Amino acid sequence: MAKNYEYKKATIADIDELVRTRIIVLRAANKLSNDVDMSLVEKESYEYYKSALEIGEHIAYLVYDNETFIGAGGVSFYQVMPTYHNPTGKKAYIMNMYTAPAYRRQGIAFHHPDTNLLPAEHLFQSAG
Repeated sequence: MAKNYEYKKATIADIDELVRTRIIVLRAANKLSNDVDMSLVEKESYEYYKSALEIGEHIAYLVYDNETFIGAGGVSFYQVMPTYHNPTGKKAYIMNMYTAPAYRRQGIAFHHPDTNLLPAEHLFQSAG
């Protein structure tokens, strides 16, 4: 059972924190040392979040233990050509899922405390 961590739905006001945590996630996922230059990725991530959050094409959650960043998750929404099975063409891509190593296997990713839903389900419901 997860402790009472803070699950924060990110807004445009959190853009700097989103970019900072995105780089943490990418370094961990790609096993990149702190010596690897991520300045272009930081710049482009900032522009992505600025646009996508403003128009509702991305929803992100940040998870904290007090002030310590311990996890993240996001969904990007996009549209493709309609098909028989997907007549609207609307799709979503779950991304940026991360839990800090010291917090893994503690149930953080399983339940959002406010909804008792899996985080991905909550992200989809938040998008409307």
